[in-house]
Amino acid sequence: MVSQSEYDAAVVDQSSRRGPRPADFVTALYAEHHAVLLRFVRRLLPRDPHRAEDVVQECFLRAWRHEHVLRRTRGTVRSWLFTVARNVVIDWARRDNARPVEFGDEDFDRLPGAVDPADEVLRRRVVEQGLARLTPAQRQVLRQVYHLDRTRRRAAVALGVPVGTVKSRLHHAVIAFTEALAGCGVTAGG
Repeated sequence: MVSQSEYDAAVVDQSSRRGPRPADFVTALYAEHHAVLLRFVRRLLPRDPHRAEDVVQECFLRAWRHEHVLRRTRGTVRSWLFTVARNVVIDWARRDNARPVEFGDEDFDRLPGAVDPADEVLRRRVVEQGLARLTPAQRQVLRQVYHLDRTRRRAAVALGVPVGTVKSRLHHAVIAFTEALAGCGVTAGG
């Protein structure tokens, strides 16, 4: 059985006998080491198979550029490829972490806290106008149930009225508030 270093030496020797053709050299390296190198890189990048393929391509590109060094190397070509692959993965990870996240114009609306202050002022003004059109009793019920997040029973206790009265006032307040907002141009869809 032939060891890996003996086999690599034979591939390098065969390539050198044919003359200085880097393409043949890289083709032979690719045929022999591609599958093993891809498995290795996929273990380094388990969640990104496309990037793993890019790393392997980069390794063979560097082998093509350094063909003259690989022909004279004493170690195995496979170990050189694995080292290059590992270094490329590390370099690309560092590069990605050093580069700030890029956003396009359409992404700003999805950012947290991307509320325009003018929109917030307008929204508050519309709500204030809608609440101003309600009776004081309707405003109290809406505040108890929606603003303070109380049940109808607890709102009734806080207001000192029966639960049925709270339900009735709430029903009429929601209808009146919806009509008031519609008068300001706000519909149920936003």
